[in-house]
Amino acid sequence: MTRVKICGLTTKQDVCVAVRLGAWACGFVLSRSPRRVTLASAAELVPHTGRALAVAVVTTEDPEWIADAVAAGGFDAVQLSAGAEGPAVAAVQAAAQSRGLRPLIIAADDTVGVRAADLYLLDARTPDTYGGTGRTLDWGALAAEHPPRERLVLAGGLHPANVDRAIALVRPHAVDVSGGVERAPGIKDPALLRSFFDAVARVDHFGGAPV
Repeated sequence: MTRVKICGLTTKQDVCVAVRLGAWACGFVLSRSPRRVTLASAAELVPHTGRALAVAVVTTEDPEWIADAVAAGGFDAVQLSAGAEGPAVAAVQAAAQSRGLRPLIIAADDTVGVRAADLYLLDARTPDTYGGTGRTLDWGALAAEHPPRERLVLAGGLHPANVDRAIALVRPHAVDVSGGVERAPGIKDPALLRSFFDAVARVDHFGGAPV
């Protein structure tokens, strides 16, 4: 079963819709982004995630700040999206552990010490943007590289019309979507959310040959 992370959530309504549709994780962007929420706002939204993981999405913040944010916001997980420009996995883990925390760590594949992360993220970044670009990766090339799928979270330009092909080619542990299910940055479209989950369910159930 391919898990679904809905990222860039900013409203209670969207969190509740995502959870009701079966989201594995809900992402809240705490770094500079059109989808950024304050830590205080995120802390109000986290209780509505239910059984889904509440993920603090960060970029170049200091590990101590990240650990404090995890504690203050009640997050289950941290997503390190800045790669080598952000903190090392071990530094974030150490800062969290010093506070008695053990959040799940999702790290961009070029993050320092990524092998120590629980899951690694492949996203389409640009020089001035760490994620949410709407660009897709070369799924065929990824499939040929035989990545460790049980640890892979695939992002980058996914939407209801292409997520089935991405899953059929790459077979990731999870897919991560934000802009592809929005009507405006940070505001999700319930119909697109449902279509996305339906597409993931279909390809999981029926398989699917890449075309």
